[in-house]
Parts: sequence; structure tokens; C-alpha cells
Amino acid sequence: MKHMVNNEEPVKEFTELDLLGGWPVRIRNFVIRQIEFLFVFIIAILVVALFYLFPFKFAFLNLFYLPVLVAAYFLGKRKALLAGIHIIILVSVTAFIRPEWFSMGGTAFSTMVMISIWAGFLVITSLGVGALQERLAKGFEETRRLYEELKRSRTVEEMKEKVEKALYATMDPVVAKLATEEKLRFEKREISIMFTDLTDFTSYSEQHPADVVLDELNLFLGHMEPVIELFHGHIDKYMGDGTMLEFGAPIDYDQHALMAVVAGLKMQEKVKLLTLPWRLRIGVATGNAIIGMLGSRRKAYSAIGDSVNIAKRLEEICKPGKVFINEATYQAIKPFITATRLKNMGYSRESDKRLLEKLQELEDLLEKEGDNAELLYQIGKIYYDLRDASEAINFFERSLALNPESTEVRLAYADASLKKDEFEKIQLKGMLTKIIVYEVVGIKSRWYNPDIIPPYLSKKYKHLDDSHDIPVDLVLSAETLDGSIGHGQLVALLSYAIAEQMNLNEELKKTIFKAGYLQDIGKQAIPHHILNRSSSLSEQEVKIIEKYPLESVAILKRLGYVEPELLEIVKHHRELWRGNGQPDGLQGEAIPPGARITCVAEAYSGMTAWRPYHDPWDSRLVLSELRKGVEKGLYDPNVVDIVTDILKRTS
Repeated sequence: MKHMVNNEEPVKEFTELDLLGGWPVRIRNFVIRQIEFLFVFIIAILVVALFYLFPFKFAFLNLFYLPVLVAAYFLGKRKALLAGIHIIILVSVTAFIRPEWFSMGGTAFSTMVMISIWAGFLVITSLGVGALQERLAKGFEETRRLYEELKRSRTVEEMKEKVEKALYATMDPVVAKLATEEKLRFEKREISIMFTDLTDFTSYSEQHPADVVLDELNLFLGHMEPVIELFHGHIDKYMGDGTMLEFGAPIDYDQHALMAVVAGLKMQEKVKLLTLPWRLRIGVATGNAIIGMLGSRRKAYSAIGDSVNIAKRLEEICKPGKVFINEATYQAIKPFITATRLKNMGYSRESDKRLLEKLQELEDLLEKEGDNAELLYQIGKIYYDLRDASEAINFFERSLALNPESTEVRLAYADASLKKDEFEKIQLKGMLTKIIVYEVVGIKSRWYNPDIIPPYLSKKYKHLDDSHDIPVDLVLSAETLDGSIGHGQLVALLSYAIAEQMNLNEELKKTIFKAGYLQDIGKQAIPHHILNRSSSLSEQEVKIIEKYPLESVAILKRLGYVEPELLEIVKHHRELWRGNGQPDGLQGEAIPPGARITCVAEAYSGMTAWRPYHDPWDSRLVLSELRKGVEKGLYDPNVVDIVTDILKRTS
């Protein structure tokens, strides 16, 4: 081993032999340099000794194979050949000087022939064994080299694992993977930013020991992080008791606003179940932001821009236990989420309470008497006094429709229109302009939408929706990928209703219910940009989508669902009555009954829902399309007849 010091000459390591003085070292080096000469010298002495000491000289020629073999094994082919040639020369010279030693009663010619044969075999032996030795040595060297590389590779792999473990502990796993693969870049695009904060945390931390505070905070974060990960949020940073998150970055999910809002609602639900001394505030803003790795030596994936500031300000004004969002977020999620628009009014003044009482009286009167221009105008004025300009404008417009010549109403309408931004937009701290703010109320249920499901039907099966053990959050996670919120619930309940009309046994009905809820969970294996494609899909993309029932089955097995009937329904719910469906092309009665039911329920749900490629269809038009599907051989005619009957009924 040599070490280089300041690019100078190598510094030799000292051994015990070096410490004894210079002579032992010089002797050792001389022996190493002259090993070949010494080997030949020893062989020469051995030849002379054998020929002088032993009478049967020819018999001892075979002993010379031993030094050649030794030379071949230790020194290689070339040096073994040299040793053999030296031996042959010595034997030949000896035979020439003392032919009587080798004659053994024969002629000189026969003696030379025997020596030549012996010499030939000696050369062949030296070359053969030497070549074999070199090949073995090369193999051993290659093995040693591979072993060293394996050790180095294992060391590198262990180091890589440690680095990845450290990265994943301090950084989002997706970001860490993309960063190590150098796939992260600065870009500007629309994403959704979330800020969270705990109320009364500062006072709590001042009143309790540090270890207790940190233990409680980490326990809280341990409940929040799985929810964030489930809805594909990126944890940007922890700021004491606050958190900054991005949705739609680093992976550009199309439904990032929906993911953020549903995640916020689920986080608030989780907090309500925990016995914590704090409450949570959440602000979400959607808009353009610059995203990428920030920092020079110490880097972190983060976002900057107005949307970041807006999200933070929304969190600051948010009521504990609520989720506040901006206008862009609301526009992206309004097909799926119920939200109320905040206004600059608190109904806290005594005069406001009197106005509310008067408003209730006038609205009751309006309901009894019907539209009246003066009554509508009075209601509009009260809403204006309550600083609810939108409602005021609505009633003034209705009043003008009945009395278009009223100057008083026209002036009131113009005044409310001018004051709308002042009354209804919120001035956030540090922002130059006011913005519209919404408070998220909850997720819309398509099963309880009277335009989709008759009220008698939704009420009849409400008990199922309240008592099942389906992992709803996992289903929601898959549904946020393409904005199909409520699809699983509607398919499950409608499938159960159909199964009941078909007089199936209770156990099978429950299995069909679970299958309907879970059968689309495999969509998470489909690239999200395909799920949200508004244009036509390519043949390859269609094939990718066709595989998701099998992925659903695989996911359900990993979750512990092992019922054969359940898995069969999920697997075959994309089969067609005429055949040619997925994945096995089953036809007619060969398709499991539960799969035929959930197939029709899914078709109804899909056509009555908002999708990236179409707006919701009217339920009557959907039933007509299902009938056309029967004619084309897509659906079981009996199932379509039943679903048409129960959806057209009113009781």
C-alpha cells in the first residue's frame, strides 16, 4: 500500500524487515529479482547430482517432470518452457559427453531417439500445464476482481440505501426518487397549495415540557401524513405546528384542486376523532406557481408565487375546523364539493339580527303570495343592508322583471352591482386586491341527488350507506384521480337495489354491494392523464384502460378481500352480453350475475356524472342509451328492464 502526499513521491509503508536494517531488505529484493536464475541453477545442480550419484540415468529422466510441473504451476507457461529447455540441454550435453550413461545396451541412435521423445513430452508437459495454470490464474484473478467489485458494489448499495432512507425520511419519496434520477426541473404551472395550522398551539407549548409537546405534535402529524399521502399531496415543509403542501407537484395530476380539498376535509374529519387540545385551520389556493428545487448547496423542492401567499392568508383567516379556498379552487371542484361563499358580514350586530327577523317574515310572505315587485324589492334591500350583494341583485332583477319602469329598483340594482366586490370579496393581509373566498361544506353525494336517483330509492337504502365497512377513503383516493367522486357509492347502492328486485339472496346482495363500491379501485394503476383525456384515446391507451379490472382484483387481494364471488364480479364487470368484453370475453349467462348488475349500474353512473369528456346527461336520456345498449348486445336485457323500472318509479 502506498499513500500520496501533496502529489509528491509515494511514501512507502515500513515493515518489520525494514526496521532490521538495509541488508535484509536488499537480500530479499535480490532473491525476488533472481528467482528465475536461481530456479535454473538449482535444476542444473540437481541434474549433475542425479547423473553422478545414481547408476540408472535414463530412469531418472522422468524425475525432471517434477521441476517443470512446479515451474508451470508457480511461474507460468513461458518460464516452464524455459526450464524444460534448460533441462533438455543439460541432459543432451551429458549424453554427448557420457553416452554410456544412457545407452542401456542399445545404439547411440536409439539413445538419441529415446531422449528426443522424452524431451518432446517434457516440452508438451511444460506448455500444457503452463497454459492450464495461466488459465486457472486468470480465472482466479477474474474471480478475485469480481469479488472485489461485488464488495465495492455492496458497499455502494448499502451507502445508497442509507442515503435513500435518509432522503425518504426528510423528503417526499417521489421527490427523492425524481431528484436522484435528475428528473426535477424548474417550471411554472397550475397547482394547488395548502397551508395548515393548529389553533392555541403556542400557549399549549408554553405550558408543557418540550418532550410532551413534541410527542403530541408528532402523534398528530402521524395521523395527518397518511391522509396527505393517500391524496397525493407533497409535504413541502413543517413550520412548527404548521404545514405547507403542494398538490399537482411534482407529479402534475389534473385533479390537483379536488385532491387538495378532499384531503383537507379528511384531515378535519381525522382531527375530530382525535382527543387533541387544538383545532386545525386549512387554506387552499389554486393558481400558477414556480416549482422546483430551491437552494444552492442545501436544496428543497418547493413552490413560489401569488398562489402560495393566498393559501397562507386563507389559512390565517380560516375558522378552526374549516377549509377555506379561493375562487380558482372552487371553479375546479364545484361539480363534486359543496361550498359557501364568504361575505363581509357577520350577523353579529343587533341591527343585523333585526334585519334577519324581518327578512324571514318577508320571505314567508313571498312564499304565500307569490312574486310581487314591491315585496321582491324590499327583500333585496334587506339583503343589501346585510351586505349580501349577490342575493340583493337577484331579488332586484326579479323585481325589475315585473316592474321594469321602476327607477327606485333600477338605482338599487346599480348600487348593489357597484358594491358587490366591496361586500363579497375578502381583503387578505398583504394582498393588493380583494378576492372571493369559499368555505368548504362537504362532498356532494350523487346517490342523494334527485336528478339522478328518485328520493324514495335513496331513502330506502340509506341504511346501507350508513352501516358498511368499505374503505371509503381508499375509494375516494382513486376517484379523485379523474373526478369521479361518488361513483362507487352510486354503483354499489344501485346494484344492491337491482339485486333485491331480482330476489337474490342476502349474502349475494351484500357481495354485489361491496363489488360495486370497489370495482374501480384499480383505476389508480392507469396513468392519470389518460383518465382525464377529453379527446379520443389511442388503441394502446384503450388497452391500458381495459386492464384495470385485473388491477382492481390484485389490489383487493392485497387488502385482504379473498371472497371468490366478490373477486369474480370485480374481474368480469366489463364483460359484454354479446361477448367481446374484458378480460375473458364471456358471453350471456356465462357472465356472473353480479357482474351483469354492476356493469349496468356503472354505465348509468358514468353517463349521469360529470366527466372530463362530457357534462352530466339527463337520467331519461341515460335510460334511453341503456336500451340502445341492449339492442347492441352490451347489457343484460333483464337487468336494464329492472333498473329502468325502479328509476322511473316514484315510490
